[in-house]
Amino acid sequence: MALVGGCSLAVEISDARQIDASPVRVDGVVDRVVQVKGGADIRVSYRVGGQRFATEDLPVLDGVGRTTPTVGTAVCLEVSAEHPKSVRVCGQRYPGGDDEIPALGLVAAAGTAGVVMAAGWMVVATQQRRRDDRSSGLAVDST
Repeated sequence: MALVGGCSLAVEISDARQIDASPVRVDGVVDRVVQVKGGADIRVSYRVGGQRFATEDLPVLDGVGRTTPTVGTAVCLEVSAEHPKSVRVCGQRYPGGDDEIPALGLVAAAGTAGVVMAAGWMVVATQQRRRDDRSSGLAVDST
């Protein structure tokens, strides 16, 4: 859990830095909306330097309002000129949305704390077992 959260957090921060280094505003267009349990999967296509790109992991609802956009809805995007696959909705600081960064940070912190606690418990249990083995061995030798 810590590894996944930490890696996701690192990718989000890296993509945000790439966009900040050479931002280009482009108009994206919603070209697919698939209703799924709990919402919709939305694909946005955009062009940079004559090439077409698409992304399905942007928080599009934050950029177009809280209603589900329809096919053909325009979406303002910020793209890295040097890395056009690094893209975010205009007004956001991170590609996955600004709300995702605290969540990923909490996942990484909670996962790390869990790993440290489990490792500590294993060390203490192993040391206790060794002490018990030694004390039972001494008792047998003394009689």
